[in-house]
Amino acid sequence: MIPISEIEERILQTLAEKGPQLGKELAFAMPDIPVLALWQACFRSQSFLISHFASYYLRYDITREDQVRLSPSILRDFLSFTLFGLPGQREQMIERQGSLSNMHREISREKIALAQSAMKAVFLKLTRETRSQLCAFIAGDLAYFLAHNEPREHAASGEMVKGSDVDIVIILSDALPEDVKETIDAEMVRLKSIYLRHPDYRQEIDFITKRQSVMERQFGYGDIHDKIASKIAYESMFLGGSLTLYMEVREARRFRPCAEGPEERHAQAAACGRVQHRR
Repeated sequence: MIPISEIEERILQTLAEKGPQLGKELAFAMPDIPVLALWQACFRSQSFLISHFASYYLRYDITREDQVRLSPSILRDFLSFTLFGLPGQREQMIERQGSLSNMHREISREKIALAQSAMKAVFLKLTRETRSQLCAFIAGDLAYFLAHNEPREHAASGEMVKGSDVDIVIILSDALPEDVKETIDAEMVRLKSIYLRHPDYRQEIDFITKRQSVMERQFGYGDIHDKIASKIAYESMFLGGSLTLYMEVREARRFRPCAEGPEERHAQAAACGRVQHRR
C-alpha cells in the first residue's frame, strides 16, 4: 500500500506541472492509486487549495433502507465537482472553476431544451383545452444545473448515452379522460426511443404521467415512493403546459400532513454540505 505522504507528494507534483485539477483528472494522472486513497490524501493534506462548486440536493436511496443522502455523492463530488490547486494558483482556480461551472450549466441548458422539444411534440398531439389541464416539470441534476455528458451505458438497452438522464414528470388534471393519458404515454415512449438510439442525440429520457390527485396524495409521505415523488416536486423546474396547474401542485405541498417534508430534509442536507466543506 502506498503511503499517504507519497501520494500527497505526487499530487503536489501534478498540480505544479498542470495547474488546478479536478479529482478525476488527478485519478487519470495516477491510475495506480486507488480513488479512495487519492481522496484521503487530497482532504487530509494542508498543502492544497480546495474548491467545491456543486449544488447539493437530496436523494432517497432505496438500496440502503430508504436512507436520505446528499447528491452529488461523495465520490462524484470529489471526481467531478472539486478542484484542487496550490496556494500560488488561486487566480487559476477561480478562472477554472468559473469555466467548469459554465460548462455544466450549458450542458444542463441543452438537456432542458431537449426536454422542451419533447414536450412540444407531445403538445402538438393535444388540443389547446387539453394542454391547459396538464403541466410538466423536470428535477434532479438539470434543475440544479449539474448535468454532464460523460458517456455511460443505458442499463436496459446497452446503448451508450450522453451523461445525465432527462427526467420529466407530467401531471394531468383529474378531469381529463383516460385516452389523453394514453396518447401522451404513447408519444413519450416513441420520443424516448428516438432520443435514445438516434446518433445525433443519444440521450436518455425518463418520464412518468400521473393525475393531480395522485401527486397531491403523495405529499402525505405514505411510503418511500411518495417521499421520492414529493422531493422531485419540491426541487422541480416548470417545463410546459399550464403554469396555473403547476403552481396549484406546488401550493398543495404546503398543506401536507407529514411532520417533516422536503424543505426540512433539504435544510439538513445543506447543513451537511457546509460541514463537509469546512473539513
